[in-house]
Amino acid sequence: MTTTKRLVTEHLEKVSWRVLEDYAPLIKDMIKRRSGVYALYKGPRLYYVGLASNLIGRLKTHLRDRHNGEWDRFSVYLTLHDDHMRELESLLLRIVEPVGNRQIGKFVNAYNFYADLNKHMREFDADHRAEMLGGWVALRRKRAKGRNAKGKGALKGLVSKRLALKGWKDDFEYTASLRMDGTIQYNGEVFDTPNAAARSALAKPAGGWKFWHYKNEDGEWVPLMTLKSK
Repeated sequence: MTTTKRLVTEHLEKVSWRVLEDYAPLIKDMIKRRSGVYALYKGPRLYYVGLASNLIGRLKTHLRDRHNGEWDRFSVYLTLHDDHMRELESLLLRIVEPVGNRQIGKFVNAYNFYADLNKHMREFDADHRAEMLGGWVALRRKRAKGRNAKGKGALKGLVSKRLALKGWKDDFEYTASLRMDGTIQYNGEVFDTPNAAARSALAKPAGGWKFWHYKNEDGEWVPLMTLKSK
């Protein structure tokens, strides 16, 4: 039988602040020295969210500090451990934005992928327009993606037919070909990147973008790297 790990072990919701005074011994026995998250309400409206290692002490403090008179009911959520309590408090603050809290919650080492989403949306829209319009727009889009790509797939879409490649080292000529899917075929094997194909040919690490050459429109053999800047 699997035991489900709990975050909240006990809770008390939306009771009057008066229980802290009129029934102090009872409430003290229930949550004395307990940690957790608490919420303060003014009528039905959430006013403030916080966390504390001593919930009783914190609630009584709020009867005397700047929050005095701003709330009349409270909830407490008791926890076994406080490992994630700070993040939980931040999560609640960012979602509900209580009017009594002066600071927004912060996450530690949490990555915000808003910028990534914006970038991917622009790329998606550009791909969609190129697909719809076709012709030179589609070709330009393929070439632009090829220029910006790195590693595997960096050459994909740059050629419409197989392109002959050559490389030279110590008076020896190596021949290969760039395929339409952006891979390079050399000596019967297919490689995802120019570097991998050059390494296979020279039997050592090599810069394939400069090692491999193709023949341009003027009939000159130029480094493969210039294909991405066309």
